[in-house]
Amino acid sequence: MTERRRITLLGHIRPIHLLTTTGLYILGTGIARYLGERIDLSSFSLGLIWIITIQLGFYFLGDNINSPFDIGLYNRLPPESPRSQNQSKDREDLLLFTSLALLSAAGVLTVILGIQRSLSLPSGLIMGVFFFGFCLLVIPGISLENSGIGEIITSIILVLCPPAIGFLLQYDVFHPFLVFGIFPIFPLHLALIIVLRLLSFRDDLRLVKKNLLVRLGWIQAIFIHNVLIFCGFLLFGFGLFFGFPFQLVGFVFFALPPGLYLVWYLSKLEDGVPVRWYLIISLSVVVFFLPLYLLTYSTWMN
Repeated sequence: MTERRRITLLGHIRPIHLLTTTGLYILGTGIARYLGERIDLSSFSLGLIWIITIQLGFYFLGDNINSPFDIGLYNRLPPESPRSQNQSKDREDLLLFTSLALLSAAGVLTVILGIQRSLSLPSGLIMGVFFFGFCLLVIPGISLENSGIGEIITSIILVLCPPAIGFLLQYDVFHPFLVFGIFPIFPLHLALIIVLRLLSFRDDLRLVKKNLLVRLGWIQAIFIHNVLIFCGFLLFGFGLFFGFPFQLVGFVFFALPPGLYLVWYLSKLEDGVPVRWYLIISLSVVVFFLPLYLLTYSTWMN
C-alpha cells in the first residue's frame, strides 16, 4: 500500500517545472554571489525548499480538484484500469492531505525566514506573487489555465519569481543584473511551453479548451514561438550594451545554433516536413535549459 501511494504521488509531479524553478533559483542566488554578496546557506536552503513545497502543494491540489497546473513533459494521468469508488476516493484524499501538508510546511518556512530576518519587503512581495500566481491557475472559479493567458502566467511564476526570490533573500534590493539575467529567459520558456502545448493540441481542440495555442491555431503559434526564440537571444545581446558582463552572458550564445535549427524545422512543418516529436522536444529543452545552465555556471564560477 505504501509503495502504491508513493507511485500515485510521483505521477502528479511535474519534473520539468521543478527543474526549471530550482535552476532559476540557483541562478538568482549566483547573481547575488557575483555581485559580492556572501551567501547565507540557511536562507538559500529554506528559500529553495519553500519554492518546491509551494509548487508540489499546488500540483497535488490542482489534480485533486481537477484544475491541474500545466503538465509539462509528464503524462499527468496515464491510462488506468477502471477503479472502484473507494480507490478513487482514497486517491483524492491522498492528494488533498499531501497538498495541505506541503502548503502548511511552506507557511512554517515563511515564518522561519521571517524570524531569522531573511525576508525583506521586496522578497516578501515576490514570494506573494509566486503563491498567488499558482492560485490564479489552480483555484476553481478563478483558474486562468484555459483563459488564453495561462501560458504567460505560467512562465511568469516559473521563470521570473524563483530567481528574484533567490537573489533577494541574499541581496535585499533589486539590481539591474537581475533583470538582464532573468528576462531573456522568459521568452525562451514561453516558447518551450508552446511546444509542450503542441503535443496535446488535437485533444485540446476536441475538448474546446481555450488555451493560448487553441486560440491562435498551430500555424500562428509556431510563428510566435519562433519570434520568442529570437527575442530571447536578442535580449541577451541588449544586456551587453547596458553593462551586463560578457563573461557572464557570452557562453549563452552556444545555444543559438540549436535554437536556429529548431526555428527552421518548425517553420518547415507547414510545408509537410515529417513531425519528429522527439527531435522537437529535445531541441526545445536544450534551447531553454542550456542558456540557463551556462548562465548559472558563469555566475557561480566568476
